[in-house]
Amino acid sequence: MTRLVRRLFSSVVLLWAVFTLTFLLTRFAPGNPFAQGRHLPPDVMANLLKVYHLDRPLWVQYALTLRQTLAGDWGTSYKATGIPVSEIIRQTLPVSLTLGILAFGASLVLGMVTGLLIGIGPRRIAPAFRYATTLLVGLPSFLLAAVLIDLLGLRLGIFPVALWEGWQSTVLPVLALSIAPAGYLARVFAASMEETKESPFYRTAVAKGITPLRRILFHLVLPSLNAVLALVGPLAAAFLTGSFVVETVFAIPGMGRVFVLSVMNRDYPLIMGTTLVYTLFLTVAIIIGDLLQESADPRVRSL
Repeated sequence: MTRLVRRLFSSVVLLWAVFTLTFLLTRFAPGNPFAQGRHLPPDVMANLLKVYHLDRPLWVQYALTLRQTLAGDWGTSYKATGIPVSEIIRQTLPVSLTLGILAFGASLVLGMVTGLLIGIGPRRIAPAFRYATTLLVGLPSFLLAAVLIDLLGLRLGIFPVALWEGWQSTVLPVLALSIAPAGYLARVFAASMEETKESPFYRTAVAKGITPLRRILFHLVLPSLNAVLALVGPLAAAFLTGSFVVETVFAIPGMGRVFVLSVMNRDYPLIMGTTLVYTLFLTVAIIIGDLLQESADPRVRSL
């Protein structure tokens, strides 16, 4: 319970630090959010700055933004005039969550199956899967997305190459987002099984003559899952950072694409809102991963 309270307190501090850093980066970035691509009269520009409190001293802007955020009001978008940031997030977050959950499930299945093939598969095919996962881990998501679009979308015409309409349009972005994490997960899972094979626990099971299925499932796979559970947080980070690129490449109307556009447009309230939501989800994913790892291996609690 004490560890959970410490985690929650650390999460609050992290959110405040991210808020502060995001505020400073947006304010010190060169340029004016209202002067991009257009020349406004000085009096109009002054009115805009006054309406959004950008004419106030920096510490006053910080205090006003922090008070607004704590009250649950993230303001309105500079570009989508009159639309609250919370409404934009409400419309785009379900798309990003769906993409992330599907990609997480796909990477988990692909990674576990490939890890099993590397760890206990036939000697003829295990090295091939090992080399393949090494290649996929270092493959950027934007390059993989381009290959998938060209091969499965344009050349073969199997799946749509853009937008988010029907289950067919989810296949390519889910693959682009999940394959690299799946390769990393497979390598970690296979390495964990190799380590488990050398443990006295597994050697005793072999010496007792336990049936192969029971030995592999209960004495090899399950003890090796701790390494997989420890990857929940890093995998969540991979999906968050990868979704920015994947949603932009596939023109998916999700929060990742909105974040990229908000940075390009210097839309301060939208940058702040999306950043805090992403940080919150990442923090929750890390806490859940730690709790799962502790429940599977109580020894972790003493670390």
